Amino acid sequence: MSGALGSIGSIAQGEGLAALGSAGGVGGLLAGPFGSILATASWRGVSFFMPSSQDQAGRRLIQLWFPGSDRWRAQDFGKLDGPIHVRGLIIGDDYVIRATRMRTALMQAGAAMLVHPWWGSLRCRLLQPGTIEFSDSEIGVARFEATFVREPVPTTSGGLFSTIANTVENVLTSADSLMDQATLVMRSILSPVSVGLALASAVNGVVSNVSGVWDGVCGGSSARVQAATAAALAALAGGVSEPTQNTDTTWADTITTVFSGVPVALADAATVSDTSAVAPATEVAGDTDAGIAPADAVALLLSAATQIGTSSSASALTSVQPGAVAGTALVARIVTVAQALAAQTGQTYASQTDAVASRDTMLAALDALETSIEATAALVTFPVLDLSLAVMDARMAVTADINARIGRLPALVSVSVGGTVNAWALAYAVAGDTGSAVASTWDDLIARNGILHPDLVGPGTIAVLEPSS
Repeated sequence: MSGALGSIGSIAQGEGLAALGSAGGVGGLLAGPFGSILATASWRGVSFFMPSSQDQAGRRLIQLWFPGSDRWRAQDFGKLDGPIHVRGLIIGDDYVIRATRMRTALMQAGAAMLVHPWWGSLRCRLLQPGTIEFSDSEIGVARFEATFVREPVPTTSGGLFSTIANTVENVLTSADSLMDQATLVMRSILSPVSVGLALASAVNGVVSNVSGVWDGVCGGSSARVQAATAAALAALAGGVSEPTQNTDTTWADTITTVFSGVPVALADAATVSDTSAVAPATEVAGDTDAGIAPADAVALLLSAATQIGTSSSASALTSVQPGAVAGTALVARIVTVAQALAAQTGQTYASQTDAVASRDTMLAALDALETSIEATAALVTFPVLDLSLAVMDARMAVTADINARIGRLPALVSVSVGGTVNAWALAYAVAGDTGSAVASTWDDLIARNGILHPDLVGPGTIAVLEPSS
């Protein structure tokens, strides 16, 4: 008991990391292997220690009082799945960086996954503003408190627009779940307290390999892609130094963060910006470098995921730690495909054919990821069932999302042209006399068929959008 009190007292007196890293009490529990298993939590991928948590549960009762009577009645409005109040500790040499990431995570909108050491993975929203506390008497430690509320499970449909929103949200939820699973897989790979040379070398080799893949993918892309990913590429190229004693999840979480840097940068930059016509010369409306198209971002992400899988398969065959190599590379692929899922929700499709092609491409990437999971499962000692289930959920979410869009898109028809015709004549023949329909049909057939001159269309088969009825 005295050791526990001494540890807590030394923290208050300013020993900070030294106290938390030493034996005894709260510090020893959190910094040791037992604490890394039971007390580790995360919010939007930012990990922290959760020494305590309070959860409210009960009934939503209203007391009703009546004039002239001391007797009251109760009206029961149902179950109260109350808020979860969390007290967290961010501990480590990088505590300021991780606290900054937590601050950013707390300000993000929408529901996300809270990985709770006792309740498991919960879909939650931040109910009240969180607080982050630093102290000069606790160097290396950031404390924070936040209150979350569980996201209710939808039970009814709100019509067409609700369905559209729900399918997109389901895809984003599945992507978030994949990110959480990647974090847990990396922690399982780097769970040994004593870091062996073979393990560290295997993991660092994968980090270097992933860095080379991204250098090749981004290096041959547009200036906008290179600018968006420059900082993340530099962090990935710098690698991750292994600790002498792996007593917490910092090493594993840092590697996961480094792996997700470039994919997150691409997904965040995959926006179609409405640039004003009155702007600096480099930012005028119509500038092709104003943003990364979601389709281009998805293509880059899936290309990188494929290359990471191909190169890591060869490395695992010659490594003395094949499980570590395969598992670490799998984490890099998971975070890359997860961000591709998020970027795909921003895509727009001109036709049913375009939507089906995009869906099938993503499903093929998820199938390849599942194949890698099965191969990795034979090389590691920890279970990967939850990861397989997350991939299955992502597959269903993508299918439902794009299938819901297909019915609202025009079909693509093939028009046989016997000789050379004018594109305007073909657009009028297909779309009729509606000016807006003719213009959009003309734009699409020029772009879709790669026509160099609008007066020289054909001969051959031309793909044209079927006009809306």
